[in-house]
Amino acid sequence: MQIWRVALLMNLALAVGLGAGYVAWGRKLAGVEAEIKAAEAQAGKLSRERDACFAGGRAGQQLWEGRGVVRAVYPRLAIITHEEIAGMLPARTTSFRLSDSLDRALIRPGDTIRFWLLGPDSNDTALVRAERW
Repeated sequence: MQIWRVALLMNLALAVGLGAGYVAWGRKLAGVEAEIKAAEAQAGKLSRERDACFAGGRAGQQLWEGRGVVRAVYPRLAIITHEEIAGMLPARTTSFRLSDSLDRALIRPGDTIRFWLLGPDSNDTALVRAERW
């Protein structure tokens, strides 16, 4: 066999081997990235649960923090245009149920506030604390 054919076959085998290895490595990397995102989401949830326990919440509840502008206040409800609430809601206008312990004098329409929501998940929360921002 001529030497050029040997060199060509060796280079071809090397290229195929490296290409297959790169594809396998890319698939493993995608799996690792998905595991990292899941772990970060779990860590965020556990952190919010810990914060809720410090704030007087029960086991399984989470505490979220947000900032926004109060648009309207009703006896049991406040409508707030807020920034993104990490791990809960994108930036938008949302109505939040008011807890019984909240001092309603702190929130008036037009006020810019920093607020905390307490609940077991993002669909069942109550505004438990607010301060002017």
